[in-house]
Amino acid sequence: MLRWIAILSALAVVAGSAFFILYHPPMRLMPPPLLFQRGGERIFDVAPDLVQGSEIEIFFATSRLPVGPADRRVYTVAPDRSLRLGTATLRIGEGDATLAQIREWTTGLGSGDRPFLHLVAMQETARLAPGEVPVAGSAAGDWFAALDDALAKTRDRDVLIYVHGANTTVERAAGQASQLRHFSGRNAVVVLFTWPTAENFLRYGRDIRNAFASAPHLAQLIGLMQRHSASERVNVFTYSAGATVGSKALAILVEEDPEAATDLGEVYHAAPDADFRDFVADLKVYGSAARRVTAAVNLGDSALRLAQVMNRASRAGRPDLRELEPEAAEWLLAAAGTDGIDLLQIHPEAMPELDARSHTFWYDDPWVSNDALLTLLLHLPPEKRALEPGVSPSGAPYWTFPPDYPERLRARAESLRQR
Repeated sequence: MLRWIAILSALAVVAGSAFFILYHPPMRLMPPPLLFQRGGERIFDVAPDLVQGSEIEIFFATSRLPVGPADRRVYTVAPDRSLRLGTATLRIGEGDATLAQIREWTTGLGSGDRPFLHLVAMQETARLAPGEVPVAGSAAGDWFAALDDALAKTRDRDVLIYVHGANTTVERAAGQASQLRHFSGRNAVVVLFTWPTAENFLRYGRDIRNAFASAPHLAQLIGLMQRHSASERVNVFTYSAGATVGSKALAILVEEDPEAATDLGEVYHAAPDADFRDFVADLKVYGSAARRVTAAVNLGDSALRLAQVMNRASRAGRPDLRELEPEAAEWLLAAAGTDGIDLLQIHPEAMPELDARSHTFWYDDPWVSNDALLTLLLHLPPEKRALEPGVSPSGAPYWTFPPDYPERLRARAESLRQR
């Protein structure tokens, strides 16, 4: 009997582990950023767009291999040599949400679970081979024309490219990107760049290899945006291992197509899971081309602690300056003190709702998501975002959230509305 109990217990452990390894539920709508809880719907003018219902539409570009018909694409974990373009539709909740419910989810914390963001459909519009450019009247030309049409209907004339992390399904990646679209009051034109991940954290090493291989596709996309869209600037927001894709892509763009890199906007790396030395080397190449580069880090990040062990090197989101060559360390310390490169250090102990080990802080915490929106949409420097400066023991300057951040933000609300 004891033997059978042991066997059944072992099987239960295996089954439970397999469940958590393979189970990827849809993203939930994140808690409202702090400004939305304090009248922010008037700042970003979200209310008029909510009457359109619970659907959110974003653009996408992918280096994943597709299957299925073009109007109902499914994108696999396998890489593709081509860059594929299209649109995605997501739905807040189960389809019967009322306008009052959507308003409450958007501007208030409410009670109970947040609604899921369901991926309704992905419609592929075009396929571009490496080096191919869109031509007016072609399928790719139509995709860029649709992008321009979306830009013409918004207050923000920048395109925002979102790059997800490792071990992520297309549905979860689209859910993360759609948060930026929704909480901008539908004023941000968001393009999801989805790269092939194995969707299994036991295959993390493979994901990192795919991240490097996907960087040229993202560089191609940014270059095409600069030349073939009506966007004023291209902003790039990376999360976790998306920083490996994004930082390498930006360096490739500057080195191979410097003209296309002249209009780079905000570059925001949240919890960057990228080799610290590579990240700094890339930053040295593209940092001066961007309007601003922000790295938001939590030194207690448990996911990056594990990633450091697996990669045998510190990650950009939990950096170890001792790994850098003296010249690189000196450059980074000097660059972090300029207006163009900012380190945002997350101190969970000063934030009432954030776990000390959080890796998902950019969408889980209302303070951090709030700051990301102010950076990406209003292009405000840290001091105008109610942050306060600090200096690390190594001498690196950084910015952080003061304990009275909500009060400081409330005092600036009127000037934010005017902006």
